Amino acid sequence: MNIKMAAQVIRDQVTMDEILGLYGYRAKHGFLCCPFHGEKAPSLKIYPGTGGWHCFGCGRGGSVIDFVMEHEGCDFRTAVNAIDQQLRLGLADPHEDPMDARQNKRMQDLLDEFMDTVDEYCDETIRWIEQMQILNYKKMFTLEKLRQADIQQISAEDWDFMHTFKEEDEYNDYLKEKIEGIREEVKSWRREARRKK
Repeated sequence: MNIKMAAQVIRDQVTMDEILGLYGYRAKHGFLCCPFHGEKAPSLKIYPGTGGWHCFGCGRGGSVIDFVMEHEGCDFRTAVNAIDQQLRLGLADPHEDPMDARQNKRMQDLLDEFMDTVDEYCDETIRWIEQMQILNYKKMFTLEKLRQADIQQISAEDWDFMHTFKEEDEYNDYLKEKIEGIREEVKSWRREARRKK
């Protein structure tokens, strides 16, 4: 059985009580203290049957598979296989190469690392652009004051500089928009990759 089919069987048949039992947790009146953030009053709600869970404290939630992924800090495939093995469901494909799971995990780690690097680069570039814009504003302000004081003191070169700063400012705004667009695409790719797991 492939991983998607196995995951569907788990979602349809495995209850949250069974998953909690694997970790030694027990819900009281449908609630327990969330293991994913420090709290004294229970805020993690368990839904009956295969309804899943939701923490009103930290906002995490999802299916039984999501709970195992959060608890183990693992990917989707590893969580499905762990549930299958722990509950002896017999869903694993005997022909499946365990190397595939390791390679997929490595690829996901590399993708996450790349996404983090792109995100950091976007932050640094935007900071640099904003610093350049501040410098340009100061230069434009100085030239404008000179122009107001005595137009004769402004050379043709100064006028060219002033127009260059304005063009640079427009270009910097364009760059910032472009970078924010890239950042949004990165976030979208990341969400899509997690959804497909």
